[in-house]
Amino acid sequence: MASFDIVLRTRGSLHPGGEPSEFVSGYTGVIVCTDDETGEETRVGKVAALRVHAALAHNAGESLFDVCDSHSQELHVLHTLLYEPDRYHFRDDIMARFDAAEPDLLVLDYVVLSPKWRRLKLGLLAVRKLVDMIGGGCGLAVSLIAPLRHDAAKFLKVPAPWLPRHPNTEERRAAAVRLRGYYRRMGFRRLGRTPYYALPLNQVTPNAGELLGGTPPGL
Repeated sequence: MASFDIVLRTRGSLHPGGEPSEFVSGYTGVIVCTDDETGEETRVGKVAALRVHAALAHNAGESLFDVCDSHSQELHVLHTLLYEPDRYHFRDDIMARFDAAEPDLLVLDYVVLSPKWRRLKLGLLAVRKLVDMIGGGCGLAVSLIAPLRHDAAKFLKVPAPWLPRHPNTEERRAAAVRLRGYYRRMGFRRLGRTPYYALPLNQVTPNAGELLGGTPPGL
């Protein structure tokens, strides 16, 4: 038998008057498998996420647009998609659809697993734990749910076999459909016609037992 844990790491500056992007926290983590008999630990996965501290930016008088734009192109896109211009809350239609009253945003960057541990819902459990650990006070968690490209292994600093190959567009599209259906079990819903999916964090999401049992959320 084995048990699994997620170990997260983040970093923040103690110096005042930094860059606007310091209102974004980055998290990286590893999924560790521990052999219950021997105690041996093996790294079997890796995760990454971002948190946009919109409420803190508001309190500091920092433009939320500048916070997102100075961090990355992805956050620039998400700010335009999700937030009211020159404000610190989500767009009215986003708040109405997802009941997202809290202003902070959790961005789930990726979850990657060793091939040995796929198809066991370990990825969903990792996402669920990430939301529990760092999603408090966030109105939404969002993710661009798509298969990672095989050539990203070096950039992500994971073994190449952890990222499957999709030799053509059709196979990659089919893998994306399967992955999105997988995450719908937790409650993710597509954001309009965009490639992003959102999870409302003020609603009850399936617990670990429900995810392992395959019971989809009642949406």
